[in-house]
Amino acid sequence: MNDLNAIAPELAAFADDRLITDVLYEVKSGKEATVYCCKADPKSGFEYLAAKVYKELTYRSFRNDSIYQEGRCHGSGQVLRAYEKKTEFGQTVQFNMWVAHEWETLRMMFWTGVFVPEPIAVKGRCILMEFFGQDGQAAPTLQTCEPPREMVGELWQLVLCNIERMLQKHVVHGDLSPYNLICDVERRDDPLRVIDFPQAVDARTNPNALALLERDLNNVYRWFSKRGVSAEPKSLARDLWRRYQRAEL
Repeated sequence: MNDLNAIAPELAAFADDRLITDVLYEVKSGKEATVYCCKADPKSGFEYLAAKVYKELTYRSFRNDSIYQEGRCHGSGQVLRAYEKKTEFGQTVQFNMWVAHEWETLRMMFWTGVFVPEPIAVKGRCILMEFFGQDGQAAPTLQTCEPPREMVGELWQLVLCNIERMLQKHVVHGDLSPYNLICDVERRDDPLRVIDFPQAVDARTNPNALALLERDLNNVYRWFSKRGVSAEPKSLARDLWRRYQRAEL
């Protein structure tokens, strides 16, 4: 059994809560977080769970996230000043907001019916969620997946449907690409999960929302266009935005 405390104390806390029993392997690691496949505690009702562990503040560097932060509430008084000046305390505030925002967005998207991993629990810098894959093997990202040709059009329509469902709840992913779409071609009736929501923006308050929506669609479309899908991502984005503003979604 792995020393969960050595990986992250929050993982040991999940074990104390009878949610997981062990970390089996690292699924992927990026600049901001590492995702692990965990053996779920039988009492959790799952066989496996995924733990997204944000890297400690001293070991990670924030991207230039100003375009995502516009329109968000950052507190008031000392907290807001610290955040704006990027003091050490301000960076801690920023880090906590990054994790909390992903958790809250993930929960809202799941209950809205967007195809995201089911959120299970959050502690500190760790988010525990549904493990998407089979027999303990994580499903690949769309970037590394080659679905059957007859399935490509279905996946494109499914991605569009999920982007629209997000926008219905005033959410634009903001960083959507084939790298944060997980695809399991063996699950023909449920093949997709959208992941990574810390940068998601509120379409009502963020002035960059339309530009980010256009970028999301364009980034995903490039993958599909190489596999025979023909569309106009900018026109699709603007049509979605127009219907969103008219409350027609």
